[in-house]
Amino acid sequence: MAGDKIAVEAESIREMGRNMIDEPMRDLDELARTVARIELSAVGGYGVFGLLGSSLGDAFDEVKLAAQTYVADKRKQVADIHTKAYDTANGYVGGDTDAATIAAKMPTIPT
Repeated sequence: MAGDKIAVEAESIREMGRNMIDEPMRDLDELARTVARIELSAVGGYGVFGLLGSSLGDAFDEVKLAAQTYVADKRKQVADIHTKAYDTANGYVGGDTDAATIAAKMPTIPT
């Protein structure tokens, strides 16, 4: 009976971790796809200015890379919430298992 209660509580912690990250992770994934589709270009009006067009192109590439890096970092932070929830649940189960093992090895007190 106690083992069932522990399993349910641990799974509820895992479920909480999943629920906490679902929507933010979907939003970040959509943002990452949007950033990947962005094509910044200095070709056209700026391209005729040679060095200026090239510098703008480099700046556009840096902006896109910075946006992709930012989204990837935020995605990792959200994923860490999920990992921490699972670690907490597993630690909870592990602690109870360790306590039960120690209790089972303790000598009984004669009555």
